[in-house]
Amino acid sequence: MAGLATHLIVAREVVQLLPEDTIHNIGQFYSGSIAPDAIHAREGFVRADKKHTHLRDNIPDDVFHEKENTRLFHKRITNLILKYRGEKEYIDFFRGYLVHLLTDELFVLSIRREFTEKMKQLGIASGDKEYYAYIVTDMNRNDFLLVENYEGIMEIRHHLENVEDIAIGKLLSKDEIHTSRNWVINRYFLKPNRVEQPVYITYDRMLEFIHMAAEDIAFRLSGRGNLPKLL
Repeated sequence: MAGLATHLIVAREVVQLLPEDTIHNIGQFYSGSIAPDAIHAREGFVRADKKHTHLRDNIPDDVFHEKENTRLFHKRITNLILKYRGEKEYIDFFRGYLVHLLTDELFVLSIRREFTEKMKQLGIASGDKEYYAYIVTDMNRNDFLLVENYEGIMEIRHHLENVEDIAIGKLLSKDEIHTSRNWVINRYFLKPNRVEQPVYITYDRMLEFIHMAAEDIAFRLSGRGNLPKLL
């Protein structure tokens, strides 16, 4: 749910919180942190495909906070960690993938819920077209502000431009990940973008979210929370 520049920056902030040399292939880590959204590159893409790559099948955003849904999601996350944490060659890619999934979890449970309340005050429901248009506009504007201002953005770009693409079992093909990575590079680093202030999700709020998410994810994936150790 968070923008892809936001995902990349959360991933970098996670690295800053870890012991040195925890992440060995930083390019793979960044690539993994945007990989779940590579499903958009699939021919015939439908919304249910994205739910699947995000381990969110049959878990709508509006009720994600309900205990049975968070419990189911964490069970799926746990199973994915146990499946891939023995992977040696591409472990950092899978670590980045998990960072993406947990970032979206935190985004839906915080930023999106706050946004939903603001929309309710305007008489706009989550199923209305205005809801989608407003949240996507603010996400994009925050992403472009982050690319403009975040001090480590060029380091992220360098690693993202020089990384090997891989496939993730039956979830995503190598071509889909390659196409998506190139799209991200073009959108954020090559194509000129109009930088504007968001309306409903402020830039300061997004910066707060990034730091909160990085700390939460580094804690949980280090095995000190409700998930198995992956970092």
